[in-house]
Amino acid sequence: MVDAQKSESPAATGLNAYKTTSAHILPAVQKQGKTDSAAYLDLQQRFSKIGRKLTRIHRVRDGQISYVVMRFGESRYFPHLHGARAYLKSVEATR
Repeated sequence: MVDAQKSESPAATGLNAYKTTSAHILPAVQKQGKTDSAAYLDLQQRFSKIGRKLTRIHRVRDGQISYVVMRFGESRYFPHLHGARAYLKSVEATR
């Protein structure tokens, strides 16, 4: 007896959501032009230019991601990447 097998995509094209460019399948972060990882790396470089370190924290229990900006033992926590981006803009404005 052979069980029914599940195809990779509804259209059975062999593409999954990571390989497709169809806009209705991609998450909102990718539609804006940068993935979360690329935006994080960009912010990490910008923070390092002004003497700060941006770190991403993955909470295992529920999978939540938060961000920490550190400098000289002081730290600021942000629940979302856009909060860290706003902090960077405020710091750059005071320089």
